[in-house]
Amino acid sequence: MIMMLAVSNQVEQSAQRVAQKTARPVESVLAEWLERFMASLPAESLGDDQVLALSDLHWPTERQAELNTLLEAKREGSLDDAGQTRLTGLMQEYDRDLLRKAEALREATERGLRRAPAP
Repeated sequence: MIMMLAVSNQVEQSAQRVAQKTARPVESVLAEWLERFMASLPAESLGDDQVLALSDLHWPTERQAELNTLLEAKREGSLDDAGQTRLTGLMQEYDRDLLRKAEALREATERGLRRAPAP
């Protein structure tokens, strides 16, 4: 979808700097920022379809496999600094996504969109 959007000078300048450093179009930077913002909204503020989609969230197979590989390397003591940095980042993403999924499941249950999980 293409749309016109007015942003402050500060946002424009920040987006321009990031775009230049990452060799990406400014529009791509702004779109990424909006996506990140949307991902941080509380489940209560989302529409029913979005709540249901979030409550069904599953990590892509490739990302889950990468996490498993890094965890195995850590257990074996063969994880280098770069691997540890990547593992830390993936674990943070995993924790965030799991929490978001749980919040969405609670919201879907409260709205009557899903049945409450069995105890």
